[in-house]
Amino acid sequence: MTKLLPCLAMLLFSITLSLPPALGAKDDGGEQKSSPVEQAGRPSRTEAEPHSPVVTQHAIALNGQQLAYTATAGYIPITDDTGKLQANIFYVAYTRPGAQAGAARPVTFAFNGGPGASSMWLHLGVGPKRVILAMDGTALPNSTVLTDNEGTWLDFTDLVFVDPVGAGFSRAADGVDPKQFYEVRSDIQVAGSFIRRYITRYQRWLSPKFILGESYGTTRAAGLVNRLQDVAGINVNGVILVSCALDFQTFSFDPANDLAYALVLPSYAATAWYHTKRKGMQSQAELSDTLERAEKWAISDYLVALAKGDTLSQPERNRVALQIAQYIGLPQGEIERNRLRIGPARFGRRLLRDEELILGRLDSRVTTAAVPGSDQADSDPAFFLVTGPLVEAINDYLQRDLQYRSDLRYEFLSREANHSWKWLSGGQGYVYVADELAEAMSRDSRLRVFAGAGYFDLATPYLAQKYTFAHMGLAPQLRDHITFAAYPTGHQIYTDPASARKLKDDVAAFMQCALSDLPCNASHR
Repeated sequence: MTKLLPCLAMLLFSITLSLPPALGAKDDGGEQKSSPVEQAGRPSRTEAEPHSPVVTQHAIALNGQQLAYTATAGYIPITDDTGKLQANIFYVAYTRPGAQAGAARPVTFAFNGGPGASSMWLHLGVGPKRVILAMDGTALPNSTVLTDNEGTWLDFTDLVFVDPVGAGFSRAADGVDPKQFYEVRSDIQVAGSFIRRYITRYQRWLSPKFILGESYGTTRAAGLVNRLQDVAGINVNGVILVSCALDFQTFSFDPANDLAYALVLPSYAATAWYHTKRKGMQSQAELSDTLERAEKWAISDYLVALAKGDTLSQPERNRVALQIAQYIGLPQGEIERNRLRIGPARFGRRLLRDEELILGRLDSRVTTAAVPGSDQADSDPAFFLVTGPLVEAINDYLQRDLQYRSDLRYEFLSREANHSWKWLSGGQGYVYVADELAEAMSRDSRLRVFAGAGYFDLATPYLAQKYTFAHMGLAPQLRDHITFAAYPTGHQIYTDPASARKLKDDVAAFMQCALSDLPCNASHR
């Protein structure tokens, strides 16, 4: 993989790098295995206490039937080559009866992004419980309520939600500097060690294996599947990418990076349609037609105009600015003054300025009141919308339902990790991991990839993701091993109930196809 630095570290989002000697994980060296035991009512934990897993039994109503499952919350220790403890990785696993050694039931390892994010979002998105959000996930609820999740994937795969070092309850060992884990390759190595140790502890070596990543979690997943093949001899059956970030150039809005401005245009068009900025557009069919035309124009006429820079003639400039205005709902003059380049921050502040509203970046359907006297948003309304309810829910859920109690703070998003993250030195440019995924797919022709994107995601625009997959350089016979699907929602697809159910159906079909070793390409808008 090319060794490059990103010009943008996107919230909630691998590269060859020499690791510190202490980070070489030893196969089961120093790992103290514990038998899963019932620990209901046990006292609160401290960092010095042993990390025995807590096992509880549950059932939810799904499709009119009871779905019974076991929840296991605990730690997997990560050691170095000498057997010295380096970190304790917290996880919550959900398994169905019959998932024993050699069973055919799949197991999916789930990672959120950040970097520095816990698995809270995916946990309460595709796990057995979800938080009820208002107005299809676009407004704050009056209160935080957990309910059975009809969009859970547990009926067709076991789920293991993993927190990286510094996130959730995962921590570096005493005396170990956590910052050595806050970089791309170290993070991937620890994730790989966790998976190998988990499948060893719970006898899942023969189970079909999938990796699920969201945002930066997809960056992790691309490097992880490659590392598992190359270092651990573990071949996963499929990779599921939600709002993927494999090529940071495609969503880095730098003055000299024309590509990102072109690739975000259809997402702006979708946003303008949603907020009724385009008169006469009311149906989903009209939206699909508009997006198809916007995609074609964005990567042809618009990209060519941007590439011409200052040599673009004034008549051409006027014509392009007018077309952009018609798609995205901003005034033509403003577009011309900004050299035909409108970034998400400006778009989010300007589209609904007459109503004194700003748009969410992770989900541009979400709006909040603009700060008086300010032309800038201090935070993402879409991120704020889900954070409070999910943080409340995960803390109560871990203690009350899963009976896991700890004196540690549950770090839903480690700002220390996010701000300290090392992307790589030795050059300027953008992180790019699509080549690692391509290498893994080329090495194992059975490997299948599913990617889901939201129309209203301005952080990792859906066309940017399609562009990345179209430029991976895969052999012709491997191209239909990637399934791409887009949904009328934002970055976190599962916050919209209808999209969550569709995503579930698509992933279930994808897994079934991946396990049958048949072509799985069912790309759709």
